[in-house]
Amino acid sequence: MKKVLCVLLCVLPLLSLCACGKRTEAPYSAVVWCASDDPLLPALQQAAADYNRSRKSGVLPVVLREFDGEAALLNALNTARPDLLLCSHTLAFPLFEEGLLSDAGTALPFPEALAGRSEGIGKCIFPIGSRVQLLVSREALSPELEALCARAAACGGETKSPFLAADSYADLLCQNLLGSGEFHADRSRDCFSAAFQSAWNALAEAAFSGGLYTGPEAAASLLPGGIPAVAAFSDTMIETDPEGFTLSPLCGEGAPLLADLRCLAVMTHEGRQQRGTAAFLAWLFSGERACRLSLDAGLIPALPGGQPEGRLEELLLSLSSRALWLPDGGSDFVKNRAAFEADCRAALDLLK
Repeated sequence: MKKVLCVLLCVLPLLSLCACGKRTEAPYSAVVWCASDDPLLPALQQAAADYNRSRKSGVLPVVLREFDGEAALLNALNTARPDLLLCSHTLAFPLFEEGLLSDAGTALPFPEALAGRSEGIGKCIFPIGSRVQLLVSREALSPELEALCARAAACGGETKSPFLAADSYADLLCQNLLGSGEFHADRSRDCFSAAFQSAWNALAEAAFSGGLYTGPEAAASLLPGGIPAVAAFSDTMIETDPEGFTLSPLCGEGAPLLADLRCLAVMTHEGRQQRGTAAFLAWLFSGERACRLSLDAGLIPALPGGQPEGRLEELLLSLSSRALWLPDGGSDFVKNRAAFEADCRAALDLLK
């Protein structure tokens, strides 16, 4: 019995040392926070896996932490900070203005039109690509909202089935009203605008005739069912075969495109994580990698380069030279967008 106790007394210190060793040897990593529904998430997951396989010895790996939607991610930011944050410009720009972002330790050039949008771009905000709504139709159509609604009203009256669906009627209205005054995404305020009145009446007429789809399904998912036209977010089209459809922007040549710019924002401040963050950003934005990442996600690339693989990518690359309208995060439109969308669909649904 004494021999057994002696053996145990000798072994226990060794076990505790092994346990301590496992704790101290746990690898550090550069952590990227992202919402589970971010359009860039699948492509960024693949990029992180490629980076981790190719990184040099001693360089920190990159780990993605997903949150169940943007609201959960924003809530987590109240108590902690990641090294990198995948988010919209509507969050990244205000974070920079509030002094909550930090210099990445690596500076990258971006096109002048984009770099002028925020002093943080290329230093602590690294744009990847922009999400826009595209007009996808079975025949060439005018992108003007009132013309689309007139076709929808006529089709609804004749066939009693929807002609047009949109992922966001708020975005559709905003795109149509750019240049004709401020759009608050608040019917009680926007009703005093003649441009809004005209656009809203056109939507209402199309809905009354049965020509608008106002249900919960993503617009692109309705294409196989035969709907003639949709205003679909570009990233939702990557799983859809565009063969037989016309793809175009929802505004005329020269007009700015309403866009949601997806960025990586740097939040780490010092030490090994900051060096790991800088190494990952330098890798991600080298050559044509960032452009390919954007195209794989169905976004308009923030940086040039890359060869298109299919008609959707060809259109997205062509739109990279177009002016983008990036709404301020504190604007009425951004703050009211979600509530307006729900109210808009409910109101149009009642007209059927």
